[in-house]
Amino acid sequence: MSLKKQAIYGIKWTTTTSVINSVVQIVQLAILARLLDPTDFGLMALVMAVIEFSQMFIDMGISNAIIYRQKISTQQLSTLYWLNIIIGIFLFILLYILSPLISRFYEDDNLTPLLILVAATFLIKPWGQQFMVLLQKKLEFDHIAKTDISSRLISFIIVIILAFNNYGVYSLAIGSVVFAFFSTLGYIYFGSKLHKPRMYFKLSDLKDFLSFGLFQMGEKILQYFANQFDTIMIGKVLGMEILGIYNVAKNLVSKPSSIINPVITKVTFPLMSQLSNQVEYIKIVFLKITNLLSYINVPIYFTLLFFAEPVVKIFFGNEWMSTVPLIRIISMTYLLKALVNPSGSLLLSQGKANIAFFWKLSTVILYPTFILIGRYWGIIGIAVSLLLLQFILFFPNWRIIVNRICKIKFWEYTKNMLIPLIYTIVPLIFAKILSFRIINPFLELGIALFAYFMILIPMNFIFNKTIILEFKGLLFK
Repeated sequence: MSLKKQAIYGIKWTTTTSVINSVVQIVQLAILARLLDPTDFGLMALVMAVIEFSQMFIDMGISNAIIYRQKISTQQLSTLYWLNIIIGIFLFILLYILSPLISRFYEDDNLTPLLILVAATFLIKPWGQQFMVLLQKKLEFDHIAKTDISSRLISFIIVIILAFNNYGVYSLAIGSVVFAFFSTLGYIYFGSKLHKPRMYFKLSDLKDFLSFGLFQMGEKILQYFANQFDTIMIGKVLGMEILGIYNVAKNLVSKPSSIINPVITKVTFPLMSQLSNQVEYIKIVFLKITNLLSYINVPIYFTLLFFAEPVVKIFFGNEWMSTVPLIRIISMTYLLKALVNPSGSLLLSQGKANIAFFWKLSTVILYPTFILIGRYWGIIGIAVSLLLLQFILFFPNWRIIVNRICKIKFWEYTKNMLIPLIYTIVPLIFAKILSFRIINPFLELGIALFAYFMILIPMNFIFNKTIILEFKGLLFK
């Protein structure tokens, strides 16, 4: 199978996974918003922020190093496998010890048992981590998809049952452990056909991987603080209830890009890794990636901007209307993040983990600065500050990363994003006019989306047949 066909095959499977997972997670969020209170969401946001930070140390940035390196011995893979498990055990013990201190910092004793419970994932995930990476490297995304979808559905069922039986925030915590358990089983089942770890461990086998992986881990740590500093600060300064409201808005808005972008980048990262030093071809691939992501992300996030009120009423209920202005602001922030996201895969595919680290290091210090300034205007002030920061970082991201690696001009880069914006704004304006003054949120959103697509599809067929052919190629080849 050619690289192009493998990439299309991978995109189809990752798209299927993302669509199903996104539907399941949004339905779960909608149900839980009616069963749990904002404080529960605030507690779980902090728990997951701590777990996400610790999770990075299990991988040590080695996953991308395995994908990047074309030749790896069985002994090296075995050493890396047992390293992941050792680190997982260490992190579980460490978090078990530190959880009371974290609870004391936030002045909430409910955090301690929650942190310990979710920390159990550190004893589970490392057993399947390498198998998942090897499946990704071999572009066997059908096995990854089957594992993720089945695990997500099992977790969803258990979470909802527990929530209806008044387990509160513990329904979310237990659900995360269940997902980790079943996904690990799936990765082991499919991945063991590619590699069976031996009882072998040699420190010298880690040298080449850690030199790449440590830069990667450092970059991920910095990215973590860029993404989670708002959660950490809001929980401490504004309290769990405000954090819960913010987290529900952020969770809804971040879901599309966190699911859609990996559909493309997970496939194109190993693909571009196999095209190292072929600058012209990488340029073509990268521009197609940004163009495709723009045509998907721009309509989603501008729809959230225009129709935040009916979306909140439908998914969360009238009691969550305070999230509407947050959703509108955060949607623009995550749109900008989604559009520049492929530059990270571009760096890693060319083995530039050091540049990725130093770029993130030079930008991440701005995040706490902007949040500290924005907090004087409350939660809205923080949201606006983070949006402003994304605008400021857009041009440097192009100049330092995109232009430097594949010589793409600024107009070439932005044109891929501006054209989808035009094709989105015009239909949305008409959709907004047609749905204006409709009180029923289901009817308002339904009429708006129908009008939007009735205008968007003919516009693209008349003025922009290229993108129709691109999507047709992805879906039917």
